[in-house]
Amino acid sequence: MRHNQLLKSRTKELPARTMSMHHVCLVVSDIADTRDFYVNVLGFEEIHRPTDFVFHGAYFHNGDVEVHVVQESEPGRLSRHAPEWGGEELRTGLCHHFAVMVDSFEPFLAAMRERGLERAGGPRVRDDYVEQIYIADPDGHVIELLYQHTPEAGHARRIEIFDLGIAVPVAPGHHVLDPRAKYGVHYAG
Repeated sequence: MRHNQLLKSRTKELPARTMSMHHVCLVVSDIADTRDFYVNVLGFEEIHRPTDFVFHGAYFHNGDVEVHVVQESEPGRLSRHAPEWGGEELRTGLCHHFAVMVDSFEPFLAAMRERGLERAGGPRVRDDYVEQIYIADPDGHVIELLYQHTPEAGHARRIEIFDLGIAVPVAPGHHVLDPRAKYGVHYAG
């Protein structure tokens, strides 16, 4: 039996429901450091947070993305319980993260450079011409930034990052394939 048929046979029919993501909530160690990162690096606007909460936090908004942050309940608890991702996991995005589509990577990378921060992972151009890079906030929460290329620009970018030696593999333990060989794309030059 095919997976979809098996799944359907085991699940109760539910009425159709439309959902949209409302927010992502992150536990942070320092609201001020987090505010600086989300406002001044990622370009979020801090928005009103209901006043009836009994714990510290902040709400941020940018486009269709809303991020809520709350202060950890016990100082140091976050660092004791946070997952420790290996370098290859971070480079390839094989870790807990949330993703946002952006118009350009440069404003984010420039703001990070000004603060002495580096990209955590990427770049990689997927088969659908979406380029991925990964950054981390002050508490190590990973954020994937996505940029949609046209097919022509996506092919060219794949070759560019491969030739620069900065392309990352699809997952830890895999090799980066030369896009000219993988896709049969031949460019003069």
